Amino acid sequence: MCGICDFLQMELSKKFQMATSCHVVKIDSLEIDRKYPVIKAERVTTRFGESILLCIQNSTTLNHFKIFLPKRYAETFTDDDLNAINTEKVKLNLIYKGMCDQTKSFNLAIE
Repeated sequence: MCGICDFLQMELSKKFQMATSCHVVKIDSLEIDRKYPVIKAERVTTRFGESILLCIQNSTTLNHFKIFLPKRYAETFTDDDLNAINTEKVKLNLIYKGMCDQTKSFNLAIE
């Protein structure tokens, strides 16, 4: 096999493993102010409309989780942003900041 084929096979293997090993968790189950590295990002259509689905990593257990971001973030990410995350040109961390007392919405940060 050529080097490119080996690389593609490794990438496909990595994606396949993430697809079978990730489970969806609620945002409020994340620890407040902990940085969760973003492994993968994709735009998905749910019964509630368009959303961004992030695969994140727990830095202490190295487990992967999937998180649906609130709908207000769907327009924040362009296709170029998602591509940059998925090709590892950009490394981001998702940080859950807790829930807003007034609006009952999740406060999130990315750095």
